Amino acid sequence: MHLLLVEDDPELARQMTFWMAQAGHSLHWVGRGQAALDWLKDHPCDAVILDVGLPDMDGFTVVETLRSHGVLTPVLFLTARAGVPDRVRGLAAGGDDYLTKPFAAEELLARLDALHRRAAQVQPDRRRVGNSILDPVKRRVTCGNETVDLQPREWTLMEVLMKHEGRIVPKQFLLEQVWDIRFDPGTNVVDAMICRLRRKLESAGSDLHIETIRGKGYAYKKESV
Repeated sequence: MHLLLVEDDPELARQMTFWMAQAGHSLHWVGRGQAALDWLKDHPCDAVILDVGLPDMDGFTVVETLRSHGVLTPVLFLTARAGVPDRVRGLAAGGDDYLTKPFAAEELLARLDALHRRAAQVQPDRRRVGNSILDPVKRRVTCGNETVDLQPREWTLMEVLMKHEGRIVPKQFLLEQVWDIRFDPGTNVVDAMICRLRRKLESAGSDLHIETIRGKGYAYKKESV
């Protein structure tokens, strides 16, 4: 999993980075709520681990802001506030789980795995981006009246790009989501499929395009003026 940790304690952040690496997960760490909101604008992730007591804004405000912008990424609150009112407030704000400090690494990992499984089991709705419509039931993408002829991996790639429309999707994230590869194989498999998908979308009349952001990844977005 790709995880975002929002925590202002550097020592705890270092410890959690080690735990996640040992479990095969990647973790990006920020120490402030606004930094988390800024990072999530351009970077997809599988879950957010969110402290409540942050220097600039509390975690409740962070998750409320995310939900108000349509970001549905699972959020696990991690905090020393163990009272029932805080738990209720966190879940009401849009959090998905609540773990109090101190905690065991094994429990944190188990809760993250459970969140990831639940998110994967949710039946997705049809998604529209520009004139492109992704139908997860029929596993079909249309642009206007044109159906885009996609191979299975191309469809999965398109699904990831449309899910994160307008945001930068790193190459490594695509390798994990589309090919289940958790290392860089040193090939151009992603670039080659992006090129094929780009040609198919253009041929079908898509009003958006897949932009290559050098050194960062790809984004399905409107043409820059």
